[in-house]
Amino acid sequence: MTKLSKATLELLTDSDACKGLAELRVGIEKEALRVGADNYISLRDHPKALGKTLTHKFITTDFSEAQLEFITPPLHSVKESLDFLKELHAFTARNAAAGEYMWNASMPPEIAGDESIRIAEYGSSNAAQIKTLYRKGLAHRYGKRMQTISGIHYNFSLADNMWQVFHKQCTAGVSLQDFRSAGYLGLIRNLQRHGWLILYLFGASPAVDQSYMSGAHPTLSMLGEDTYFGEYATSLRMSDLGYTSVVQSELDIHYNSICDYLEGLRTALATSERQYEQIGVFEEGDYKQINTHQLQLENELYGSARPKRNTREGERPIAALCRRGVEYIELRSLDINPLNPIGICEQQAYFLNTYLTHMALAPSPCISSDEQQALNEQQRLVAWQGRLPNLVLPTYGPEGKELKQVGLEILEDMRATATIMDGVYGCTGHTDALNAQAAKFEDTSLTPSAKVLEGVKKSGSFTGFISELSRNQTDHLIATPLSADRVKFLEAMVSQSNAAYEQVESLQGSHSFDHFLDTQNTEVLPPECRDDQ
Repeated sequence: MTKLSKATLELLTDSDACKGLAELRVGIEKEALRVGADNYISLRDHPKALGKTLTHKFITTDFSEAQLEFITPPLHSVKESLDFLKELHAFTARNAAAGEYMWNASMPPEIAGDESIRIAEYGSSNAAQIKTLYRKGLAHRYGKRMQTISGIHYNFSLADNMWQVFHKQCTAGVSLQDFRSAGYLGLIRNLQRHGWLILYLFGASPAVDQSYMSGAHPTLSMLGEDTYFGEYATSLRMSDLGYTSVVQSELDIHYNSICDYLEGLRTALATSERQYEQIGVFEEGDYKQINTHQLQLENELYGSARPKRNTREGERPIAALCRRGVEYIELRSLDINPLNPIGICEQQAYFLNTYLTHMALAPSPCISSDEQQALNEQQRLVAWQGRLPNLVLPTYGPEGKELKQVGLEILEDMRATATIMDGVYGCTGHTDALNAQAAKFEDTSLTPSAKVLEGVKKSGSFTGFISELSRNQTDHLIATPLSADRVKFLEAMVSQSNAAYEQVESLQGSHSFDHFLDTQNTEVLPPECRDDQ
């Protein structure tokens, strides 16, 4: 199922492969809502002391003006990545408005209504306006509440040395670029098959404030007057209450080849959707969305993982993928763990590196439409009821297998990979992380979702529990020591973002936003990437 072949394990001992394993790169994106003293999402501007969100490399905003997004650069060391993330949190906590704190959970606090959720603003330049317009489109299409959900995106890449070692054994005559892209897409297919493991092990959103809901829910229970919870839920964020879209569920986008993926994505970016036509694009002197297409932009595509490539100036993400292939994958199914001040810990990162490396190298057959539908149902099942005793996963075997059995089998298959990685890094972190996850299958109370639900029940309220936890964590981050060099670096990033912002504003040029928007809505694939060329 997920066992590595003998030949693959032998190749992992190659000196170049070992060097490649030592050069895994990880970048982390983590969201956090700014919340005021009244425990509602802040309506204040992004703090000036943090720089400009349009141009800051590491501190920006996501959907809402109050939804901070911390971005670490791709780094080789787990410790370096998490230290960088913590420093961004600490610097932000020190420079936040008086009385505000960072909400450290995936599901939002009490929401006073859609008007209390302010869409992020980035400036008056065309580049800034289209970012805000994209978010307006999201609000019209999916509602503001859904966009307040926060999470962690784990950007992962294997070094070229690794791909080169395995490419040498390839007899299909494909280029290294195409081989690497195929490898990353194979990783994504394995995440689709076995990504439920992430929800079980790291899901941390079993409860939600009642203000998020449109009414009573048929499967959730009520705690007090303001909290809904799932007794065995792992991740409401990844359930039908989270990032869901009827339109997107029907898109013909697959990960069986780079050509199939790009064509499916191109079609979604170019096909008008009747539901969005009813919203309209322009009304009473104001734009409502970028276009009426199934996807306004590439980033609107939901899903547990995406193939990614860094873009060049003025280049669309889809064009970058077409020209230079997949560079890394973005794992998007991670909840924020409220029990950790930055939402993720070192042990989790060690496990993710092992898991993603293993899944990139394990067999990964193509996925049919019928299998895809079954896998989607599997994820929903684990999101809603992952900790249910003796839960059966129907996609494993003709009669299914219990989640515990399948989970332990996958971890056992990963053990050789963890041992090799420990040898390369000179530590026991990968094997230790594997053992810690195995314990969660033996005892569900060790899962983050169970621990969070226990805290919510003791508090009597989801918002009350997370609020107290988040306030204390923000205070802890304010008190976290930052070296003079790090403060100087982070302040330099603020100054740099301010200067870059002024340059963008001053170089606006003669093109109106109407003209700029027209260019965004033209053919998204460059001529050399289209089938008709």
